[in-house]
Amino acid sequence: MTPASPLTPALWCLGAFLCGSIPFGLLLVKVAGKGDVRAHGSGNIGATNVSRVGGKALGLLTLLLDIAKGFLPVFLAKQLGWGESALSLLALSAVLGHVFTPWLKFRGGKGVATALGVALAFRAAMVLPALGLFIVLLLAFRYVSLGSVMAALALPLLLVWKGAALPVLLPWTGLALLVIVKHHENIRRLLKGTESPLWGAKKETAHV
Repeated sequence: MTPASPLTPALWCLGAFLCGSIPFGLLLVKVAGKGDVRAHGSGNIGATNVSRVGGKALGLLTLLLDIAKGFLPVFLAKQLGWGESALSLLALSAVLGHVFTPWLKFRGGKGVATALGVALAFRAAMVLPALGLFIVLLLAFRYVSLGSVMAALALPLLLVWKGAALPVLLPWTGLALLVIVKHHENIRRLLKGTESPLWGAKKETAHV
């Protein structure tokens, strides 16, 4: 099923973008009285940096909220019977909102948790292999960035394996590339061997 009005997909994509743009990490750390999370650690507003700055509880809450803001618009549209091509555009829009949030001068997070949320709503079955890859790499090498990049790359590859159509593959490929590009500094440090691991790194100097 596709939306009846030609304007409907654009409006829903805008709504997904705005939903994804809510900077929960920044807001939670400020409410907790710990200042601006962007002034600490990696400067990122995502769950990893929030946990280092504000503690594990705030980090977990940020993770769940960032997942939820990606999940919600795609889930609602899916319940209305939207096809996978339109759902894929909504998924990309939500992640774009997180990465380029207008509330922070279009400088947001890296999109990993929000990408997990949209993937859960789109096809929950494709999350398990990607999440499993993330966990294996994290346990083996202790780098969140490495696991995140490879998990994001796995999403369009899994869709290729499942025989998804090109209008579905393109937004998910764009989503994966977006996450990878946002991790370009982490990738550079990984190649140089200077990336900070999740555990064993100093709280204020961690780069993830």
